[in-house]
Parts: sequence; structure tokens; C-alpha cells
Amino acid sequence: MTPAKPRHRHAPLVHDMDLLNSLILLWLGVVIAGFALNAGVEYYCGHTFFPSLSFSFAPMTDSSEWTHLESHGDVELMYRTIAPTLGLHAHRAVAVADIPIEASFAGWLSALLHVFRDTPNNPRWMKDLKEADEHHKSGAHHLRGDAQTTQSQTSTVRQRFNVPIPGFADREVIMTKKMTAVEKSDGTHSAVTYDFTSLPEEETDIPLCTGCVRATNLGSKWTFTAQNEGETKIEVEMAVDPKMPKRSTFFVNLLQKRWPQVSLHGLMREARHHLGRDGDVQVANTFFRLFPLKT
Repeated sequence: MTPAKPRHRHAPLVHDMDLLNSLILLWLGVVIAGFALNAGVEYYCGHTFFPSLSFSFAPMTDSSEWTHLESHGDVELMYRTIAPTLGLHAHRAVAVADIPIEASFAGWLSALLHVFRDTPNNPRWMKDLKEADEHHKSGAHHLRGDAQTTQSQTSTVRQRFNVPIPGFADREVIMTKKMTAVEKSDGTHSAVTYDFTSLPEEETDIPLCTGCVRATNLGSKWTFTAQNEGETKIEVEMAVDPKMPKRSTFFVNLLQKRWPQVSLHGLMREARHHLGRDGDVQVANTFFRLFPLKT
């Protein structure tokens, strides 16, 4: 009787190892390409002899601290370096919305400010925001002048953000929020600014949310300025250290650069919803009508 041939039980393991090696090599290739792209972007940002491939418009800001990055329709994006040793960037978006800073009837703020100051509902329009609440709001302080009055108010705001990278915990930020409004003699507002800065750990009594990492807001700002013919100029600045691994700075900058743009667009969309103008095109730019911002 012929003995049975031995079975090759380990053959599948060999094939699995080949697949695993291929996946490891692929992953290493992606990582190396990421570092190479990071170096290329940093080099490109520091040199001006390369042509711009973005759809550029005249800059909306006079600030020399910000460098034009790209434009999407009527939304201009800018950046500046806030942590040179790490290469971490702050980002800025500027647009003019066809929504007045004041409503057409006296005494009511426009839908823009109504939506923005409704903190618990900010996750409806702010990019990656999961939770938001406001605490310790102070009374309003007024500084009266001959032609205008400056009003200020402070509070503490907690925000919890989803990190759109698998395996990373949510980021929580505890901030001081300062509102400064310039009110004209007729009672309407010409400009309203909201400044956000992280509170030191020893100055907050709000516990860290379960499974979260406490990020640091290095100084972010929303500015609403009244324009002619019922328009409002909106400026969004974000400077946040999300406390990610040092080697992930390139991906952090890549993810954060769209945050002001998408959040600004979300605010405009939500404001139009409150005004019953859901069908309106975001801005008048023809290119933006064909290629609207994605949220």
C-alpha cells in the first residue's frame, strides 16, 4: 500500500507572508511619498518662481503676516507658520456673503450672528465639531464714544472635535471666548469679532471628556464686518495645536487648511436656511456655481 503524500499545511502561510510583505512595502512607499511631498510643499511655499495652479483673485486682506494659499470660488485661503520647529500652520479664509450683518428690521441681528452665537447648535455647520457648550458668560460691558459704542463680553466655551483619521481620539478644546462689537449711533453693528484662546489647565474646572485628548487653541478668530448693499465680509482664522505626533505635521496641515473654508461655507448655508433662502447659490462666482464647496 502506497503511503499517503504529506500535505503542505504551510503553503497558505507562505502566500500570506508574501501578501503581508507587499502591504508593508506599499505602506512604506506611502510614508516616504508623504515625507517627500511635505518637503516639496515647504520648499514651494518658500519660493515664488513656480506658477500658481489655483484660481486666484485679488487678495482680500492687507495683512503681511498671511501668505495666499489658494482660492475656491470667492473664498480666499491663506496660511502662516505658528510653530517653525514643527512646521505647524495657522489657516485663514475670507469671503463676502450676500447676507447683511443686520436684518432689514431694526433690533434684530442678522441670521449670520444668530447662527454663530447659538453655541450648542454649532455642530450643525462647523466642520468636524461633535459637541459644543458655553459656560460662565459675563455681562456686557459698554465703552461709549461720540460716533460709536464698543461692546464686549466674555465666556468659556468647550468644543469636542472628531479627528478624521482612523485610530485617533477626539480632540477637546476649552477656550475663553471674547466678543467685541462696534455699534454705530443708530444702533446697528458695523463689525463684530469673536476671539478664542485656550484656557490654561489650572484655570478650567471642566473635566476632560472620556477618550479625548486636550488640544490647544493658540488664537482663533471670527470677524464679521458690514459691507455696502447688505453684504458681510467674514474672516476666519484658526491656529490650533491638536497634539498629534510630531511626524504627522504634514497631514495635520493638510487636514486643517480646509477647516476655515468648509466651516465658513457651513455658516453661510445655515444662515440662509434661517432666512428661508436654501435655494440660493453660495456666491455669485460662476466657477463656484459649477464646483461648489464640499462639506
